[in-house]
Order: sequence, then C-alpha cells, then structure tokens
Amino acid sequence: MNFPLLVDTQKNLALLYGAAKKPDVERLKRLTIIIDKSGKIVKIDKEINPSTHGADLVEFFRNSDTSKDN
Repeated sequence: MNFPLLVDTQKNLALLYGAAKKPDVERLKRLTIIIDKSGKIVKIDKEINPSTHGADLVEFFRNSDTSKDN
C-alpha cells in the first residue's frame, strides 16, 4: 500500500466519529474515513459492506481527485 492506515486501539477516533457510543464497548461500527494529503477529510463512509468494500474503495479512488498528486 502506498498510504498509511490508522489503528485506533484506544477508541479515541471511534468515539469522535460515532463508531462507538462509549469507551468500554467491545464491538465497534465499521467505518472508513479518507483523508487527503493536506489533512482534509474527503469522505466518511459509515455504511460498509465487507463483501464489496475493497472494490468500493478502488472505485472511489479511480473516480476522485484524491488519488492524484497535489
């Protein structure tokens, strides 16, 4: 991969973006947040389908300006 992935082990971002309602929750709602090179959030996807999510991301990047160099 040519981009970083963030792992939220302390659930700070999960709480901030609504993937968890409280810090002690065991199961989190899956979501994807795409951030461009300048740090701007360009997409928050809260309706993840695990069966198609990889292909959905490929399609998003093919059709967006976020994959181009700034």
